[in-house]
Amino acid sequence: MTVRTSPPSTSTSLSRSFTIPAEEFRSLPIPGYPGAKIGTCFAKVTELPPDLGDFMKVNPRVPKRTAKGVLSGPVPKAILDTLRESPEEMALKNVGIYILADSVEHVREKGGAGVVTITLTDQQRQGIVNGGHTFAAVREAVETADDDQMATLQQAFVRLHLLQGVPHDMVAEIAEGLNRSKQVQDPSLENLRGHFDEIKRVMARHVGHDAIAYHEGADGDVYIAEILALIEMFNLERYQKDEHPYGLYAHQARAVREFGEDFEADPSPARLVIKRLPEILKLADMIRRKAPPLAKDRANFQIGRMKLGEGKKGRVASADAHLYFLGESSKYRLPNGWLYPILAAFRANVVWDLKKSQFDWRVPNEEILTRCLPDLVSACVNEHRNNNQKPEWVGKRDSAYRQCHLHVELYLAKQGKLG
Repeated sequence: MTVRTSPPSTSTSLSRSFTIPAEEFRSLPIPGYPGAKIGTCFAKVTELPPDLGDFMKVNPRVPKRTAKGVLSGPVPKAILDTLRESPEEMALKNVGIYILADSVEHVREKGGAGVVTITLTDQQRQGIVNGGHTFAAVREAVETADDDQMATLQQAFVRLHLLQGVPHDMVAEIAEGLNRSKQVQDPSLENLRGHFDEIKRVMARHVGHDAIAYHEGADGDVYIAEILALIEMFNLERYQKDEHPYGLYAHQARAVREFGEDFEADPSPARLVIKRLPEILKLADMIRRKAPPLAKDRANFQIGRMKLGEGKKGRVASADAHLYFLGESSKYRLPNGWLYPILAAFRANVVWDLKKSQFDWRVPNEEILTRCLPDLVSACVNEHRNNNQKPEWVGKRDSAYRQCHLHVELYLAKQGKLG
């Protein structure tokens, strides 16, 4: 099934055809545009041709890079997290890549294997019109992967949306329309921007303040919704002693909604937690730095070779893992599925009284890190092994939070700090 725009443009000499394995392919006509079609298929991220990146001029949102050429911003970071921690979820969590093409053809080769061939003839009018961040993140993940990481990436698929026969004068409108998506599809996020002023004020003099992206498209690699999730994690008015915040993991829209409600409350539990936000973010990065070597020493568990499910293994290691709120980097990336239950355990160390505007630590967090982190890491290792878990599933289980919380609570009780 081949559809060509007619006639092909001669505005550039670059013309290429890309052949990508795709077992299934579906095509539908676009209503109101005779001869125009949109086809869809899933492709392994490891089989996306790198030269597709030469056709990005039709995309108004080119991914940002640092001076060293490293992708920056919260959107690529979120995509990379999915590729590294839960690759099999990529096909569901990512909207895919939209490509304007001169022609698209799907055939069955010998043995029945399906392949789709995409032909692009004009850089000004064809190429990746949406999904540039996805493509760039995929390429970074593939190009920096070692053999074990490549085995992990083999589980990740991305959806391709292939448009053919679209009128050339519609290219700009298509690009504008497709690029209006937000990382968190929650209209309240826009309304909360004024609430973020207090976060900016509290973080202003602390390391990592410039790493926070307060809206999509802003500079910074840590999206504000991630920060709101950690604020709500320590909101002991909403999540009391026996009500653990496991629902915040992987549900940023929920964190946004709860933060909005709690910031507006009088007295406001969100405002109370914000006062301690620099310490919470620093604590999170200290856990990211210290937990991986403890897993290996304490439980002979190498963070870089976590079981991903169904007998497969992969790596979550990265030499470029940034600890923004410590101003450091780490050899390994600790999965958020482990970070959340470990960090949430420090809620036991909080003295909380909203009416008195009190949020204090019972003992220095560094003391608990030294005394309790080995047990907290072991709890995550056991949860991971005993339930044949993927790393992200640990962060979704109430039992992981309860075990970690109990270790800190028992330590504080032995020190006579619980009253």
